[in-house]
Amino acid sequence: MGGILPGIGGPQDIKHLTGDELTRLCSELREQIISSVSRTGGHLGASLGVVELTVALHKVFESPRDKIVWDVGHQAYGHKLLTGRLAGFDTLRRRGGVSGFPKRSESEHDTFGVGHASTAISAAVGRAAARDARGDTHPVVAVVGDGALTAAPALRRPEQRRPAGHEPDRHPERQQDGASRPTGAISKYLIAHHQRSPLCA
Repeated sequence: MGGILPGIGGPQDIKHLTGDELTRLCSELREQIISSVSRTGGHLGASLGVVELTVALHKVFESPRDKIVWDVGHQAYGHKLLTGRLAGFDTLRRRGGVSGFPKRSESEHDTFGVGHASTAISAAVGRAAARDARGDTHPVVAVVGDGALTAAPALRRPEQRRPAGHEPDRHPERQQDGASRPTGAISKYLIAHHQRSPLCA
């Protein structure tokens, strides 16, 4: 197999690539994902959809020092290919082969073992809290997608553990129906943008 991808043993190998080479690398990643998944099965669309994002993350951040938390394994095939798993990628989802999901025992670049959507925000908040407790300063990135924002873990109410952006010393406000008002960074963002919308009365 020729091209750029076979020469990528880890994220450090894409740091020097030019824009044109990065574009070719994205094409090769898509070809490899399609080729492998056509034989082994797997989640095709989600991983194809984040190829450029995956390359950009590994170009900008310094994995495994910087923590990239994938929301669900469906999106992580390109990540696996850029982190030293090309040679065994044809064993994807096979017994003893490359896992279909991020797996900490498989690679130091798999920050969080995950198989279900909507966990990235909570996991990243936990990683950031641990980082701060140790006095470290590395970034923690949550890759959120694949329907994640429609599920409860991404929009937790305060009685269901603190969501990202929730102030722990505030008493939860109650709505007219008696339910706790949703809190957290995402809720604040959506409310603020709704209030500024020209469509809002």
